[in-house]
Amino acid sequence: MPDALVRKRISQTLIEPPSQELIHRLTSLKLCTAADLRRCRRRVRKLARGIPAFDSVWIDALVQAQKISPFQAKALEAGHPEQLTVGPYLLISELGHSHKSRTFIARPSESADRCALKLTQPQSDSINQLQQDFHTLLQQLQGLHHPSLILPRVVKPVGQQIVVISHFLPSSTVSELLIRRGRFPVPVVLSLGAQLLDALVALEKRRVIHGDIRPWNVRLTPSGIAALVDTGLEPILSPELTIHSSLPPRCYDGIAPELIGTGRHPDAQSDLYALGCLLWELLAGRPPFTTGDPLAKLACHQTKTIPDIRSWAPETPAPLAEMLLKLTASQPNQRPTSMQAAQQQWPVSQQGSRKTLARFHASFQHQTTRSQSETDTSRPGRLPLIAAMIFVLSGLSYTLLDEGARNHLLEITSRVSFTQSSSNSSPAETATEASSNQKAETAAQRQLLPVPDGNGVILLDSAEPYVSTQISTVGGLTIKGTAENPAIIEIEETPCRIVAASLSLENVIFVNRTQSPSPQKQSASAGTSTALLHVTAQSLKIKGCCFTQLDSDSSNTAALEREAVYWSPLDPQQRNSSQVHIQDTLFAVPEHALHLTHTPQVLTLTNSLNVTSHSTLYLERAPEIDQQFNLKLQHLTLRKAGPLVLLNWNDPTLIPGTIQIEARDCVFDLNQAALIQVRGQKPPENWLSSVSLLGEGSVASAEIQIAGWQASATEPLQELSTLNMDIEGLSTGKFEYAAPLSLHVEDSVITAAQVPRTSSLPPGIQVKQFPAFLARLMSLEN
Repeated sequence: MPDALVRKRISQTLIEPPSQELIHRLTSLKLCTAADLRRCRRRVRKLARGIPAFDSVWIDALVQAQKISPFQAKALEAGHPEQLTVGPYLLISELGHSHKSRTFIARPSESADRCALKLTQPQSDSINQLQQDFHTLLQQLQGLHHPSLILPRVVKPVGQQIVVISHFLPSSTVSELLIRRGRFPVPVVLSLGAQLLDALVALEKRRVIHGDIRPWNVRLTPSGIAALVDTGLEPILSPELTIHSSLPPRCYDGIAPELIGTGRHPDAQSDLYALGCLLWELLAGRPPFTTGDPLAKLACHQTKTIPDIRSWAPETPAPLAEMLLKLTASQPNQRPTSMQAAQQQWPVSQQGSRKTLARFHASFQHQTTRSQSETDTSRPGRLPLIAAMIFVLSGLSYTLLDEGARNHLLEITSRVSFTQSSSNSSPAETATEASSNQKAETAAQRQLLPVPDGNGVILLDSAEPYVSTQISTVGGLTIKGTAENPAIIEIEETPCRIVAASLSLENVIFVNRTQSPSPQKQSASAGTSTALLHVTAQSLKIKGCCFTQLDSDSSNTAALEREAVYWSPLDPQQRNSSQVHIQDTLFAVPEHALHLTHTPQVLTLTNSLNVTSHSTLYLERAPEIDQQFNLKLQHLTLRKAGPLVLLNWNDPTLIPGTIQIEARDCVFDLNQAALIQVRGQKPPENWLSSVSLLGEGSVASAEIQIAGWQASATEPLQELSTLNMDIEGLSTGKFEYAAPLSLHVEDSVITAAQVPRTSSLPPGIQVKQFPAFLARLMSLEN
């Protein structure tokens, strides 16, 4: 129908008709017909509401009537209708884009069948060679049909660009689902891996390398099919890895080390590495290396080893974790020899995977919480509780003395033993029977930790103790009680384990009440961590907390000696983001107060007290040669404790980084230990030149030893020369405490010090900021 006739018929409705230019665009592109425009008159009248019916109103009406897409409407309003056609294809909407390509939903001008159309810019200037390579690829793929493969069917150059036509599959990319949901449950990742490996085996039989296994190139359909797109394109368009610092960092996730700076082309081994990185990311909710610098990310892939996925997703079963370690091995010869070999080693078969993935995809279509039949790893919330294994504590025979009887306070020994006064009329049989009778009542009083709220906060406001729990969550987590009534978390054999991007603890008491374990229980506990709190997090903040071990058994059987906190970072390579901050906290455990698997960039200890612990900071390894460990201390008191820093030295060739200790208004009262102590191999003579100590306003006992070394815990301590060490401001002399050693924080306040002072405040702890720890501990009942 001529454009003038269309305009005349529409004008008869007393509505301003669309312009001649718009009608021409719509009809020439076959976006709609004259009848479609007439049917939109009511919508136009409603949208216009008394104003002239401009072309933009007609375009909005056509979008509402679903005659054109929002993408097409945007191009029409911008006056660029030519952007809606690529050769004989009409573009409907955009599926996605990257730095060098755009992908659209399109259809041939004479057909209603939809397809996926990719426009990409090749790196090579040889169009003839590209055409030949694409012709070879299409021949290799001819006749191949696999549900998990979306294959290119037409590849042709258009100007300086390459157009790739493939089947359109209604689906969602796993990168989109990862953003919406967070990390994937283990069964979903197992099913995805099984389907993708089966597809890659089919490609391997055709001698085709996919070459671009990324989260945005894996699509999940509602029917439960995980499909790879852009098969075989990247090895032709970009046969060699080129490095551009301006590219988004995500472009360098999953790049196999052997492709970096070598000129090698992608192969089956690099595809296996990319697949392993993809599945690792889905389980962890983040790529293996998270640096924002693309060049640094490449350096990580080339020089670092991708960590065990269980450090991020501890619920991952061992077979899957070990398989990912094989797929992401740095050396190609350490990976499976072929796709078929990898498929044979995959922990589960493909059977049942479609049902699992279909249920997973369906969970995104509703706003209700996920099905309870899913694993614990998929519980709802911004910070889902990934794994919760509750270890219910058995009853313990335990009695604290009356609060008003200072002379019967819990006695603290060098191993922090808190014992009740002995009684000749209480035989062991009576104590055992009492413990058994109280077991049910004590267990009933304990409760589970609540689920985090929408802000990732767990508020502990109950007067009753909580049980030790294992928590793994995405993002940050905060657990807090109140300063007036600190929460109590009781630890029996298994530590409280928490995995999070960051963890903040406030006003919480972690307590272990020991008992004489049976030989069977001792054996079972031999391989478990001795820490009260086991944390895997990039940053850790502790404020107003207490870590203590109470000895409630008067027998001679040795109980398990506890550490307070065992900390390891989520990503050891990201040293700039690893920090530990501790404030207003009491440590009273027989072993280490803080056990660090890696040295964080910064560790602060402010207004904290450590009594009788084996060491304050135990470092499994020295800082690396290019790392500086900053230890900032203020108003810290070590009373009858081991060394401030106990460094494990097991490599005689180690060249460590620097350690800077800034101690202001601290008290160092050590129990036959050096302030900085090395255990294991003897460090080089000039090692202390990389250690500095600024002790402004801090005091130490007159017999303090600054640095020492011992081959093992049973060997004598040997003093190390500090001639090359930078020491400034530390004073030595006599000082007095308010009272003998006890759990009363105020008993460890310095009342007199025979050392020069520039401040009117005494060195060491300031008690006003500490919560009422002892009162809460005394509230524990038998």
